[in-house]
Amino acid sequence: MLEVDNLNQYYGGSHILRDVNMTVPEGKLTVLLGRNGVGKTTLLRCLMGVVPTKTGTITWRGAKISSIHTHARVASGLAYVPQGRASSAVSSSKRTCWSAPRAASHHRGFPIASTISFLSSKT
Repeated sequence: MLEVDNLNQYYGGSHILRDVNMTVPEGKLTVLLGRNGVGKTTLLRCLMGVVPTKTGTITWRGAKISSIHTHARVASGLAYVPQGRASSAVSSSKRTCWSAPRAASHHRGFPIASTISFLSSKT
């Protein structure tokens, strides 16, 4: 399970993420929605350790990961596949969705067979 408790992040003097709390149950599909500029990408970057958080905790499978490096988060099974502007022309949403579980499975991530089964049933 992924848990975020009272997460705050700033870019300079701008308070981007304000007391974010969320729980993502293991084995469940979770969607993060919001209009442009509300902090979706910033939250994902904080979860991966790409940008630092000011306050709050991130817990992954029972371990606090807020202060560990990105590569250690990936090794624990957490993965993030950014869309990027260049990839959208050559990559489908389906391919992007398949990339994260494949990457995570190489690092003791969630079961890839069940994830692929889920993704296949939705197309």
